[in-house]
Amino acid sequence: MKRMTWMVAALTAAAALTPTGPVQAQATGTRVAVVNIGVVFTKYEKAKNFKTEMEKMLQPFKEQAEKIKKDLLSYQAALADPKYDEKAKEQYAQAIRVLKRRLEDLDIEARKAIGTKQENHMIQLYKEVADQIQAVSVANGIHLVLGYGEPPDPKELLTFPNINRKLTGMDMGGTVPLYFHSSLDISEHVVAALNSAYARALGNGGVVTPTGLPQQK
Repeated sequence: MKRMTWMVAALTAAAALTPTGPVQAQATGTRVAVVNIGVVFTKYEKAKNFKTEMEKMLQPFKEQAEKIKKDLLSYQAALADPKYDEKAKEQYAQAIRVLKRRLEDLDIEARKAIGTKQENHMIQLYKEVADQIQAVSVANGIHLVLGYGEPPDPKELLTFPNINRKLTGMDMGGTVPLYFHSSLDISEHVVAALNSAYARALGNGGVVTPTGLPQQK
């Protein structure tokens, strides 16, 4: 995920933000907000349902992979056992090569099974998230929204993987927010708008309409 930093000309408190509120009078200067995309996708009910659907599709492949890995361990242990002669070990080595190829083939099969559907889901989810960010921003007089990525669990913020991820992003020329006031974060407002629209969509044929924006025909 790309992270961005920014300079704010003038800030106004975001406490009055509401996912369904009307457009408010703009304050002097530029209003800026941020959205933690990780939080949004973690808490958006539709995204969670998509994730569950993908996990169910992958379950048969995972079960096959676990069985193959278990057999691999058995053959590898036998290969290292001195009680077996060279002929037997060659057979075990051949079996290991076959099983490794089977794992590779299984991985390809799994990717093919969910690839297109996963891509379509991601495109649809991104569009809905972007639409709701726009709707919340228009309704609250926000001029610019910047996305960033942090783990939803605060305990993971200062872990090596997360720190290394951010440093790598900066090393590659990207920018990462190192500080911003909590009042700028509209992630929860976007989540509320998404889940509200999704709940309504379940009753009107699945069409998710951004809060505050006219429904597309």
